[in-house]
Amino acid sequence: MVKLSWENKANISENIKDLKIRYFNYFKPVDVGIGDLKGNNWKNLLFWGENLNVLHYLTNNFSGKIDLIYVDPPFFSGTDYRIKIEEDGNQYDSIAYFDHWGKDLDSYLQMLRDRIVLFRELLSINGLLFIHLDWHASHYVRVLLDEIFGANRFVNSIVWYYYNKYSAGKKSLPRAHDDILVYSKSANYTFNELRIRRKKPIKQLKRVMVDGVLKNAKDEKGHVIYRVVKDKKMDDVWKIPCMQPASKEWTGFPTQKHHDLLERIIKIGSNEGDLVADFFCGSGTTLLVADKLNRRWIGSDISEYSIYLTRKRLLNYRKNIIDPKIEPFEIYAHFDEQKKNLISSGFFEKDLKIKRKK
Repeated sequence: MVKLSWENKANISENIKDLKIRYFNYFKPVDVGIGDLKGNNWKNLLFWGENLNVLHYLTNNFSGKIDLIYVDPPFFSGTDYRIKIEEDGNQYDSIAYFDHWGKDLDSYLQMLRDRIVLFRELLSINGLLFIHLDWHASHYVRVLLDEIFGANRFVNSIVWYYYNKYSAGKKSLPRAHDDILVYSKSANYTFNELRIRRKKPIKQLKRVMVDGVLKNAKDEKGHVIYRVVKDKKMDDVWKIPCMQPASKEWTGFPTQKHHDLLERIIKIGSNEGDLVADFFCGSGTTLLVADKLNRRWIGSDISEYSIYLTRKRLLNYRKNIIDPKIEPFEIYAHFDEQKKNLISSGFFEKDLKIKRKK
């Protein structure tokens, strides 16, 4: 097998073997209680902190128990994603997240490798990993995934074609797609077929399986049989627009992904009641869609703005539903002075308007 190599490529156990983190409930000094994974005591979990610490912490109780992991990590774009905050008529700039590695591909791949090893540890035997990337480094990450999961555990490379994104490039074709690499924990992974509606019904040959071979169906006179179909099996190229400010789901977070994209992923790779996780949860779209589809979830992000937006979106959604099957959620953090001061300031209860800074 072809493997990537870089200077000081480390083993994950060497990086975190001495890591001991105690988490606290949303501003209450109690240890995390995970409840019954499939019972009434379960509460969805949102972690505010460095996701490598969160992942290591979760291996204590969740190894082999997460059914679907979707992550949208930094892309090695060399960009720091800035936002503009409006609070009580005042404005200030901040950073949503950093994706600047000094063009140091080694440190970027090491960051992902450390986390992918733990993703695999946490996935259930039926689990799938969806990792969202673009042209900057997806070719490297696929080799890394082959190394960690095994090349035979590659399932799909989904192309998300976003046709409504403006491109000012003059020296190349417009880059109008991302890649979502899909890997399984075993050969027995959950994979649900999805069908999408056609623009108009079409006449199509009916096909049947005969001795393991797909053949045209025929009537008793030997004539081929036609049928009218209104939908088709979804393939690996998904035409879904980028999020735009006109959408009611728009949060202002710089790299917010479309809810239709996450809905497809979660429906394909999990069933109701399954446990879904997103460890770069951003504005919380994965967790919100998982909630709506009656999945249990775990999320994390290091950014206070991510936690702010995710909490706000989930609470707003819950105000409009009356469904006892939808589980409550709790927020946990590994406290330091900065987090304590931010909490004391009432940050999470403020009415902030967040805009992507161009």
